[in-house]
Amino acid sequence: NIMTNQKQFDVLAIHPTTGRETTFRSVSADSLFTNEHGETRYRYNHHYTDVETISVTEVPQTRRDAIAAYFKRYGTANE
Repeated sequence: NIMTNQKQFDVLAIHPTTGRETTFRSVSADSLFTNEHGETRYRYNHHYTDVETISVTEVPQTRRDAIAAYFKRYGTANE
């Protein structure tokens, strides 16, 4: 189940393969960490574990609830 009670964030970061600014939506809190310099970093996947972030914005609970209600009603594209 993708929907958890863990906080989620929209992360503006430098994409590890393209080098371009990219917004990653609804990133779980456990994919973010602070390095030894106090910078917030993004764990993109097991190949790219230390991605430069530009900004991190918490996803409001209202948006998370709306997404969950949509999927509950309509399912996903893979169903």
